[in-house]
Amino acid sequence: MNSKPIIRWAGSKRKLLPKLLSYIPPDIETYVEPFCGSASLFFELTPKKAILNDINSELINAYITLKKSIDIFDKLNTMPKSKEEYYYWRMLKVEELTKEERAIRFFYLNRFCFNGVYRTNKNGQFNVPFGTRTGDFPKKEIFEDARLKLQSADLFIGDYYNILEKVSSNDFVYIDPPYSKSGRFSGEYGLGSFKQNDLPRLKKFLSSLDDIGAKFLFSYFVDQDLLNSFTDSYLTEQVQVRRHVAGFKKNWDTEFEILVRNYE
Repeated sequence: MNSKPIIRWAGSKRKLLPKLLSYIPPDIETYVEPFCGSASLFFELTPKKAILNDINSELINAYITLKKSIDIFDKLNTMPKSKEEYYYWRMLKVEELTKEERAIRFFYLNRFCFNGVYRTNKNGQFNVPFGTRTGDFPKKEIFEDARLKLQSADLFIGDYYNILEKVSSNDFVYIDPPYSKSGRFSGEYGLGSFKQNDLPRLKKFLSSLDDIGAKFLFSYFVDQDLLNSFTDSYLTEQVQVRRHVAGFKKNWDTEFEILVRNYE
């Protein structure tokens, strides 16, 4: 069964999967994704062992809850799909909810928010408006397929650098941080998410992975200075991808991304 996404996510690699899959090295011990987001490559690849991490605690809590039980789908499917219900759940404070209620809130807001964007204000409160033409939840078998695949994954919340201590020489690490450009609103992927000024630290992270002997594939939007800084050390490639984050189709962009890897 080909995997279909259970969440909507800005920057999802769904359309780039054929290219990414062509770069998966054989005989990897553990698949590692420090910025997992919608984890579309993980769900498509179905590795025997995986480590998924993200700084977004609501996202990871939702995955953990689904991993434990498919009951969450049945509860979601009985909820009204309305603007009033959306804003009721959006105004709830996550710190006052159970883990299951937080997961229900995350999946519900993600499905019916504007363009699948996860954005928070400076207080970390989700503030994306109600969307239109969002479609309904994926079918139950899609959720069940995702739940079964999550059984192979250890899930973590936190800074991507914490994953280094869990990586070994036979692992494959896919690094796809949020694409932060000047002029974009802050909090697009949640409070404390990756920003462009974090790139020097990320380059050290890649170098550390290389020193360990792990294979990595890194994707990011084309930044010429960044591209130039990689060409002497790693293999690089530019690929086209269409972005659907803007509010209107006429503003959807076709952009170039860079793929950087440390293996043939």
